[in-house]
Amino acid sequence: MLLVEKVIGNLSNTNTGNLSIDFLDLDWFDTGKTTLRKRTRAGQEIGIRKDSTPLEDGDLLYLDGERAIAINILPCECIVFKPDNFKDMGTICFEIGNKHIPVFINEEAEVLVEFENPLYRLLERSGYEPRREVRKLLKTHALRVRRHGNNYTRKITIK
Repeated sequence: MLLVEKVIGNLSNTNTGNLSIDFLDLDWFDTGKTTLRKRTRAGQEIGIRKDSTPLEDGDLLYLDGERAIAINILPCECIVFKPDNFKDMGTICFEIGNKHIPVFINEEAEVLVEFENPLYRLLERSGYEPRREVRKLLKTHALRVRRHGNNYTRKITIK
């Protein structure tokens, strides 16, 4: 088993040249876990023990002269829609957040959430014209509210 304790780069900014790239496929909800034990596509067993920074699509876990092992976030069935204005965006993200469903917002201002039939029907009834699509839910698109220490302060970030 290969033990990984930190990310060493990302495919988007690392020259892997002629290296063989083996992928570790992860569901989006596994990317934030600090401890994982999985097998790559080629069968290499990997143990991951890291800090709380979520893994990203393309993160390099291992690199030597012959091969690299990188993260591949698997696409999943999603609800995708685009609110008409900021008020609608705020309203619908608030409603989704009340259901404790992670919200993802991409560069095109589309809202993405993992597919859930009751939410899909609610969005249809509310006139938001949701679409059912298979997409990757990436950390870079996550909308999060963080708590800091004992003094609760709201810090909303869109990454």
